[in-house]
Amino acid sequence: MSGLDRWLDEARNKWGALRMQFTRLAPTPITADQLASEDAVTRWRAVHALVDRPRADLLPQLIALMRDEDVMVRAAAVDALVSWGPTIVLEPVRQALAQSPSSETAIALLEVLARLPDPMNRAAIQIWFDHENEAVRAAAFMALSALCNDADLSLLGRALKEDGLLVQRAIMATLCAPNASSLAQCAADSTDSVLRQRGRQALARIQRNQPSQTDKNEKCR
Repeated sequence: MSGLDRWLDEARNKWGALRMQFTRLAPTPITADQLASEDAVTRWRAVHALVDRPRADLLPQLIALMRDEDVMVRAAAVDALVSWGPTIVLEPVRQALAQSPSSETAIALLEVLARLPDPMNRAAIQIWFDHENEAVRAAAFMALSALCNDADLSLLGRALKEDGLLVQRAIMATLCAPNASSLAQCAADSTDSVLRQRGRQALARIQRNQPSQTDKNEKCR
């Protein structure tokens, strides 16, 4: 075998090995059957594989998994939807919330809205503020707080005073309205360690959201 033949043979072997490696690394296409599998682990793996890989054809199935009996599957579905972004996700999620879902499903859907804040979310959020389940109310107020709107501070302040610790912690997890410092400071002084930490984190977020003095001066000119 000539030197050229040996070089070509080695090149073919290396290329074959690389193709095998790339084949193993390439993402496996996800199907609707995998999302509907009776095995929770299979469903979770399929949903997890969709993170950062939008598939408009699988959007109905992914939203349907918000009512999955397995909490890990529901959590993975939330992560996947959030990673797909607001353009293709928000309206279907808002519509799903309007269809009287169960408490567990509503919590998952509201978490998507909390992580993809948009002013148009408000109508879908507000119908859950008086729900009998505190966890649902907490998810709703977290989604409202994430809108960073000073107009909501009166409602948020009342919820912080009148509702339970779960709701208070949820509000502080996303509180970011420019004039919410007093609410965050109250939480930062709480005897509850989680609420205290979240209050401090909220203060930092609020500070970042406030316009700089230079910006204020520019507006006054």
